[in-house]
Amino acid sequence: MKKLFFNLKNSLNGLKVMLCEHSFIVELLCGVILVPYIFYANFDNIYKLIIILIYILLLVFEIMNTAIEKICDKITKKYDKDIKVIKDISSASVFTTLILLIIVIITTEFYYGDLFS
Repeated sequence: MKKLFFNLKNSLNGLKVMLCEHSFIVELLCGVILVPYIFYANFDNIYKLIIILIYILLLVFEIMNTAIEKICDKITKKYDKDIKVIKDISSASVFTTLILLIIVIITTEFYYGDLFS
C-alpha cells in the first residue's frame, strides 16, 4: 500500500512538471474545446469514445516525448546529431497521433455532417 502511494506521488509530480510544458498546456487547452464539442456532436458513442481515446493517447505521447527530451538534455546540452534524431523520432510520435486525431474528427464530421453542413 505504501508503494502505491509513493507511485501515485511520483505520477502527480510528473503531471505537475508537464503543466509547465508549453506543448502540453496547448494540448490541454485544445481538449477543453474538443471534449465538450464531442459530447455536443451528434456522433455514435463509439466515435466519441474513439476520439477521446486518441486525444488521451496524444497527451500520453506528449508526456513520453517530454521525458525523452529531458533525458537527452541530461546526457548533453551540446548539439549532437544522434540526440537530434532521437528527439525528432520522439516528436514524430506526437505529430502522427495529432494527425490521426484530426483525420478521425474530420472523417467523422463528414460522415455525420454535423459541423460542415
